[in-house]
Amino acid sequence: MNTQRTIQVILLCILAISCIPVVRAVEPAWTYSTTNESVISTIGVSSDGSTIIVAADRLWIFSKDGTLLKKEQYGDNVVVTPSGRYAASSFGDTVYFFSTPLTAGPSDPKKLTKMWEHQFSDPVRSIDLTDDGSIVVVKTQGMGMFLIKTDTKDISSSAEFYNAVLRISHDGSRIVGISADTVHLYGRNAKVSKTFVMKNITSNNPDFVLLSQTVPLMVFNDGPKIRSYDLSMGTELWNARPGGTLNSLAMTPSGSFVVAGTENGDILRYDDSGNLNWSYASNNENSRIAGISEVVISKDGGLVATASDEGTILLLNKMGNPVGSYQVGEQIRTIAMSQDGSILLAAGDQNIYAFLTGYTASARSASPSAVKTPASGSLNTSGNNITSPQNLTRRPVLPTWTKPATSGTITELPTEYSIIRTPTKSPLELGTGILALIVCIIVYGVRRRWTRVSHSGSKKTAAK
Repeated sequence: MNTQRTIQVILLCILAISCIPVVRAVEPAWTYSTTNESVISTIGVSSDGSTIIVAADRLWIFSKDGTLLKKEQYGDNVVVTPSGRYAASSFGDTVYFFSTPLTAGPSDPKKLTKMWEHQFSDPVRSIDLTDDGSIVVVKTQGMGMFLIKTDTKDISSSAEFYNAVLRISHDGSRIVGISADTVHLYGRNAKVSKTFVMKNITSNNPDFVLLSQTVPLMVFNDGPKIRSYDLSMGTELWNARPGGTLNSLAMTPSGSFVVAGTENGDILRYDDSGNLNWSYASNNENSRIAGISEVVISKDGGLVATASDEGTILLLNKMGNPVGSYQVGEQIRTIAMSQDGSILLAAGDQNIYAFLTGYTASARSASPSAVKTPASGSLNTSGNNITSPQNLTRRPVLPTWTKPATSGTITELPTEYSIIRTPTKSPLELGTGILALIVCIIVYGVRRRWTRVSHSGSKKTAAK
């Protein structure tokens, strides 16, 4: 009887453990420290991760494997085109534009060269760049709004209206300024082409404004709410309110999916109709320092990455199930992910962490955008070629074993470490638990039959 109870207890333990989903704890493929230098502010990365630029009062240019290729003056904000061929940065009251010489192959980050710089009369508050690198839109402190054609350096400006946030679409066809409840649409001459007032807006200014690449669609935060607007009609398409203060927003270029991160640690994904696809609670212990500070999403929407205030990096697949986790041991200031989802970069104050996810983006969204080349001009480079990495901690960049990649799935994470338990179930782990249960039942049945046979044999022996 004691044996039977022991087996039952073991069976229940195995079942309970096997039904808990497994999240692989992964370490960075490489890290880099900018100790004793300026604080890291932003990260720019090309769509395939081949070009990485980190802004920390100067620009640090990396290859995908973590080699520091070059340093450029200056930059506390940086934007990189998907091709990696062009980049723009700002520092104080000056904007800088960089270009890689046109070649037959992919862009070479170490050849990224400063083409020109322009100084404004006021400090630069934000910059944005078209995918082909042909237009830089600049917002300065106060009323200043500027459009710069990067090939000719022609500047158009407008100081008619104040915009808290200024964005340009990937092809430059839509330039959107937003302040409180008012939206201004600009043409390429920096003149206002349309203005409309949004209804029922409750906050002063949004923190995040995201534009779709394919349709005239804008998504932004209105205090704790997410709102989606049709820019051509000036009408609201949908709104949603996550169950907590909104800390971060990300959207696929097509506008098909919007991901939100909240102060209480929730991660939520919505579709283009505002329907909640899934949500994941990352802060089950209700820690005050475990809110989601940053979210990013791959171009096809199949991979989501987040950073928490306490320094936890989390990867989730298209179903909202966690597939990778890492604790950096410091507060994460910013994260960036290549559009194909192959590399995720996170930065604390002075440390950069790079993770190779093993993700393979959908084929239909993997084709690069057409690149327009600005006219050639005099080269004025202030960069210093770096022949060897400095302060670099590198681990194997690629896994030593891989499985054949399938479209839109996680193939392998680079390294597998200790298991992290989460309360969210997934079909795979549940199936494993059922299989374990079946195996244990079979083992128990065989052992019980063996016990009966042995007991029967003992009785016969005693009778003789």
